[in-house]
Order: sequence, then structure tokens, then C-alpha cells
Amino acid sequence: MRRGLRFGFAALLSLVGARAEPWVAGFERFHTAAPDAAGGRLLYNELGCVNCHGGDTGLPPRRGPDLTTVTTRASADWLRAFLADPARQRSGTTMPHVLANQDAADVEAVVHYLGTLTPKKPAPPKKIAHLNAELGKAHYHTKGCVACHAPQADYAPPDGRPATGEFNYGAAAFPALAEKYDVGTLAAVVRDPLASRPDGRMPRIEMEEQDALDIAAYLLGIAGSDGEVAPKLRPFTPNPALAMRGREIVTAARCAACHTLPSVPAVQLVALQRNAGGCVDEQPAAGLPRFELSANQRTALRGYLADRTKAVTPAQTATDTLKALNCVACHERDGQGGPDAARKPYFLGDHNLGDTGRFPPPLTAIGRKLQPEWLAQALAGKRRERPYLATQMPLYGAAVANLPALVAAADAREETALPAGDVEAGRKLLGTLGGVSCITCHRWGQRASLGIQALDLSTLASRLQPGWLREYLITPAAHRPGTLMPSFWPEGKAANREILGGDTDRQIASIIAFARDGKGLPEGFPTTTAREFELIPGARPIVLRTFMAAIGTHAILVGFPAGVHLAYDGRDCRPALTWRGRFFDAYGTWFSRFAPFEKPLGESIVAWPALGEAGGARKFEGYRLDAAGVPTFLFSVGGVPVAERFEPGENGSLQRTLTWNLESMRSLPLAHPPGLTVQESAGSTPGKLEFIYTWP
Repeated sequence: MRRGLRFGFAALLSLVGARAEPWVAGFERFHTAAPDAAGGRLLYNELGCVNCHGGDTGLPPRRGPDLTTVTTRASADWLRAFLADPARQRSGTTMPHVLANQDAADVEAVVHYLGTLTPKKPAPPKKIAHLNAELGKAHYHTKGCVACHAPQADYAPPDGRPATGEFNYGAAAFPALAEKYDVGTLAAVVRDPLASRPDGRMPRIEMEEQDALDIAAYLLGIAGSDGEVAPKLRPFTPNPALAMRGREIVTAARCAACHTLPSVPAVQLVALQRNAGGCVDEQPAAGLPRFELSANQRTALRGYLADRTKAVTPAQTATDTLKALNCVACHERDGQGGPDAARKPYFLGDHNLGDTGRFPPPLTAIGRKLQPEWLAQALAGKRRERPYLATQMPLYGAAVANLPALVAAADAREETALPAGDVEAGRKLLGTLGGVSCITCHRWGQRASLGIQALDLSTLASRLQPGWLREYLITPAAHRPGTLMPSFWPEGKAANREILGGDTDRQIASIIAFARDGKGLPEGFPTTTAREFELIPGARPIVLRTFMAAIGTHAILVGFPAGVHLAYDGRDCRPALTWRGRFFDAYGTWFSRFAPFEKPLGESIVAWPALGEAGGARKFEGYRLDAAGVPTFLFSVGGVPVAERFEPGENGSLQRTLTWNLESMRSLPLAHPPGLTVQESAGSTPGKLEFIYTWP
């Protein structure tokens, strides 16, 4: 039983709509408002103009699907309707109407010719034991499909459905799926689109066969769970005489320019004689393909054709390649791309890692960030460094073969070589025993971190280029806004002055050296046989992320050697708890499969009030450590940066200092906990507040 394909939100449908013009994701999102030659270049490649007229766009070739098995994976009735009017049968198709001057009999002949391309004895369809459309609905909305296709109204992500005004661009529309496929053939396309569409414009999301079947069942609206009773495609038997006529029509229509067709001769390129007319006209002459171009698309194409011999920089080619493959649906590069506000709720992962735990990383400077071999392996699906992301990095096949070299050329710059590193100094720096405590948040190989499970650092030498890594460690937030990663070398100055004399470059080089050549683990991983996991601050404060009762999953604990401690709420950007005495037992954080909500070990625990709406629109920006290991928490209020620092005072008191740009914000909303004596320090000035808190 079929319920019929669901429809997405009305706002998105108005963007997806029933469009006549071809839909090219990169053009619609970045060029349609102000069509230019760069957008025309993208269209010239993505509409297949280059396949007939030649010219090197520098972009991955755009080809039509493999037609050798098309009548076994698509309904013959659907093919007839599609060939008779492609834009009507599939909104936004890039397939031009090449048979516009042919009658229904000619269309029928072409369908029969396509039927002869199928192997004589195609493999029988596999039996489908079980379908689960509800599970397919979840997979469709969380694996990454809705980065390109429309989310549907019957699914609500955990943070709620987006508002109608949050959709900023359209989506790749589906054809009438139930008229084109059965569940088995659609599942085959979902699981491995590259098998029939090797140009990579629909990339492959790696998944189990059952997951693909469940997604297909959802998209086809199949209510039952028995796959064997689901509707099946009717076998198609071609008529040899009609097929011969169809081959003649296909040859004359130059279909082989975009499709690989056995027994059809390769087409000769047609030189462009002018920048207007031909296929770009509103009413192309008889016999020419009809693209139903919009006015903006025609403007962009004419702009490109007027000066298509102009040299294009590697940076522009890299950007246009990412647009052509729609990598920018998930990734941002140089301030462009990434999911819009409407699609962000569908990107799931580890909320404890903030935005980095949900969204794919930016591609800005990716050519000087990743080692070329590592990038090539990642594009081939051999590296998956962020298992906490629900959205999966898909495979694009041969379309990305040149991408590592392309982004390397685009992002190249003269790098300052780091000095030689000290392997043992690197071990100490990575650890918690006098180092900068990287393993508090980061995994090391198969060893889990001591807190949140961020990226594995054991591979950083083979994964990252040294020059980029140095910049990132000094200013993490500049490379990835919203990251929870603090800077241990703020402004290039080492917070840890004891290791290698505080030489920033030698410290960073030593971390790389240990990751490349070191044996064993960084210092500070506890043994699971120990009976006590109480953390006791020694010469320096202990900074630890954990789950904590009354705060939630964004707690950042600071244990001071003086015996005054703090729990900071990284979500609401405020102090949440203070206490004295013993600091924290980390056993549950380090070893529990599902970390419990912890409590402080000490006494005299004081809870700070929540600010609520009175606190303003706050956004956590991370923290930085000074030379003594004391953190300064960074956040913004309505876009204005604020720095908040705590440290022990005399007689068990706690000192708090807040600084911000007075010209941007006249006052800062604050709340003080009841039960504490609050004294504003004489050091307070406009744009800087200092408080001293004492309590029994």
C-alpha cells in the first residue's frame, strides 16, 4: 500500500516549486540575484554546454546518467513522459528538451532503443524481506539527504521544525518517484547513485542495503513492512524495428554528447559563432535543445560567452568546483556556503562539542590545512575523523580526482618552517601532568579522552600541515567560530612557560613530533585499575568539561589549588556553581558509557542564578588560558565580545573580572548569587567590572 510522496514545507516548496528553468544548486544560491560571468561559467559546465561546444571550464565534467540499464531501473511509462517534456516531468531538470520537434511516435521509438541497451538477461531483482518507512524517514532527514533535497513536514528534528522564513534557497526536486521506480530500483539509486550517475552530482552516502530500502520505502510512501507485496516495475520488451528508428533519432539529437551510448558514434563539437542566439535564445530555432532558461541564466551565460577565454584563478576554479558538486550545502569556504538556518536543525551529532559536534568543518584554506594524501583518502572514503557527526561525508567518485591539487594551488602561500621538535616534550604538552591537557577533550588513538570526545590527535602529523596547525592553535576561533577549543598560545605566547622555555614554535613542533614519532601515550591517562579518581589541583588549575547536575552538558569545571572552585555554564555563558574544599571525582566522566550528571565533591556549594532573557543574546566563544593556567571565558552579547575571568582571592574569596568594549555596549546584564557577600572592587571602570565574593 502506498500513501503517496510527502511534501515539504510550504516555504521551501515555493523555492523548489514547479520550475521550468534548470536548477543548478551553485548558481541559484550564489549567482541568481546578480548573474555574472562566473555564474555563466558554472551554467556552461553544469548544463552540458561544454559537451557540445567544447572549451575547458576547469570544472568536473557534467554528464548524463548511464542509460545502459535505464529500462530496468525506471518505468517505461515514466521515460515516455520525461522524454516528451523533461521540465514538466521533473521540475528543475538540467536535461534539455531535445525531442521538442519530434512526435509521440518518435519518443516511443527512443524508449524502445533504450530498451535494447539492457543486457539480454538482466539479474533478477533481489527479494525484499522487510521495509521500515519510519526508520527510512529518520535516515533521510539525518544522514545528509536534506542538505540537497527538501525536508518533509512529517519529520521534526530534536530542536524543532524550522520557521518558514528560514529557507534561503531551494532544493533538488524529486521526479514523481512512484511513477518512475519501485522500492528495489529506488533503493539501488539511493545506496549507490554513482553506479548510474558517475558524474558525482548525486554523491554516494555509504549505508547498509536495508537503510537504502527503508529510505526508498519512505520516499515512495509504502505503509506496509512486507517488501514482496510492494509494487514492482513491469518488464519492458523493446521492438527491434522501433529500436532501429530510435537509434537514428538519438544519433541525430546528439544525445551521445552527454550520455555514453554504445553503437552511437561520438558527436563532433559545434563551434560557437556568437555570444547570443542558439540555445540561449528564449525561442531556440527548430532542432536545437530547449533548456527553458530563466532571464538571469541567459544573462549569466551571455556574460561568460562574451569573454570565456579570460584566465580564471585557481582560487575561483576551486570555489566553482565546490559549487558544482554542491559541497557548499554542508561546508563553508571563505564565508560562503554551509547550511542555512532552516537546514541546521537536521544536522545532528554530539551537542557536547557545540557546533563542531554537529556541522561539517569549513573548507577555508583546506588546501594548506590537510596533507594532500590525507585529503585524497578522505575524498575516497578511507578516512572518517568525525564519527560523532550524523551527517556523513559522501563519495563523489572521479569528480573529485583533481580536487586535492586544485585546492592546494588555490590556498598555497609561503609557510614559515617550524623548528625541530622534542618528542618527549610533545608527550608532556599533550598530557595533563604539567602540559596543556589536550587529552582532556581529545581522543588518542583507541584511548578515549578524559572528557568530551573530540577529534583523535594521534593522527595530526599525517593529517594536518604544520603551518596551518600553528595558526589554528594560536587562534582557534578565527579558523572555526564557535569552537570550544581554547587557545593555549594566545597572541602567539605560550601559556605554559615551563616546557621548552615557553617557546611557542618549539612547543607546537614537539606536539607534531610526538604524534609522528612518539611511542605510547601522552602523560595523564589514568589506569582503569586505580580505585581513586579524585582530581586534586596541584601547581596549576585543573580545567575539565563534564556533565553536571543543575548545569547540563556544557559544564566547564575549574579547580584552583587554593581550594576555591567554579563550574561555568558554557551554554548560557555564566558562572553556575562555586564551592570550597575537594574538587571533583572524574570516574563517571572518564569511564561511564553514558556519563552521569555529576556533583562537586566539596562543601559550601553556592548556585548562581540563571540570567534568562535579561542576560541578552549570549554566544559562547570558548576560553583561553594564561601562563598560570587560569582560564578567561569568552562570549558575546548581541555580537559584542566579553571576557570573564575568575581567580581565588584572599581568605577563600573569589574574584571576578569582566571586560568589554564600552563603545559597543554601555552596560552588561549580571546576576549575583544570594547568600554571598558581593563587593565591587575599586578597579571597576566603565567597560570593566571587578567583584569579590565571600561566603561562609
